[in-house]
Amino acid sequence: MKKILVLNRLALLIVWLLTTIVLLSMLMLDVRVTNDFANVRYVMQSIYVLALNWYLSSSGPAVGSFPEIKLLPQFKYGAWIPVVGFSLIFAMTILSDAGTSILLLLLMLATLIILVIWRKEIALVSVVQGVVLAMIAYLAGLKMEENEFIGTGVLYVLPLFVMPMYVASGLLIKRTGLGGIRLQEGRYFDALKSLGWGILLFVPLGLFNAASGSLGTEISWVTEVWMPVWLPWFSGIAEEVWFRLFLVSLSFYLVRPLLKTQPVLAVVIVVLFSGITFGLGHGRTIEKFLTTGLLFGVPMAVVFVRRDGEHAVGAHLVIIMIPWICAFSES
Repeated sequence: MKKILVLNRLALLIVWLLTTIVLLSMLMLDVRVTNDFANVRYVMQSIYVLALNWYLSSSGPAVGSFPEIKLLPQFKYGAWIPVVGFSLIFAMTILSDAGTSILLLLLMLATLIILVIWRKEIALVSVVQGVVLAMIAYLAGLKMEENEFIGTGVLYVLPLFVMPMYVASGLLIKRTGLGGIRLQEGRYFDALKSLGWGILLFVPLGLFNAASGSLGTEISWVTEVWMPVWLPWFSGIAEEVWFRLFLVSLSFYLVRPLLKTQPVLAVVIVVLFSGITFGLGHGRTIEKFLTTGLLFGVPMAVVFVRRDGEHAVGAHLVIIMIPWICAFSES
């Protein structure tokens, strides 16, 4: 087992180095403007995502350690009820322009229900942490909203639900055994370490995001050196709490009772669900499905499941931060 893990690490290290060097060279050749080597970049990104997912999947906690979950045991087909609802939401997200909006509304409703049902388990420290994270996300988004990069509704709604979703995610994680939130465990140094590892592992994906022209090449208002470091915290916190910490945990909680003896299949289903809905939430196109969904969303879901929420936040930060650094250098 140790030999396999060493081989996995070595393979990932080699792919990480080669990918980073090649992409930095492409960025120096202004690939953001020319969009050259598009097919080569997609192939390279696919290879890196496969290597990263392989490494993450072969390490971390044993899948068999997930606790058993019983949902609606009083009904003969109780385990099927949430799965049918889960499948309908997934189909709606894929087939309808309103699917993502409905999903987000359902996530907000589910958050409130969970907090009411499990209210006696809510810890004050998780509430305080959630408030702090929500404030960071909101303040980081102010400059983007001021320059019409995001809408006013997005600026208020996403951070507004960060606190309750963060708290609800912790309650779900206790029951599912997925990932974890080191901050809620009081392991602050480990949380910082996880954030750093998430950033490091996803540097190539940040370079891919920049090389694809992400954020555009005419953002002239990013003129201060603090902006590329600060602005990514909006999506890095808000979207990770919504689409990874809460959506993945809730989806697994609903699907696992039907797949008692197949926890790996349950993990695969919710990881794909989170990644695909995340991609389609950025635009219901084939390109968003393949890139934002499968090549960005899925590995961020995997790193949450196999590591923790801080890894996922670090991953999202660097994926967005590198294009912001490019926007700063261009402006």
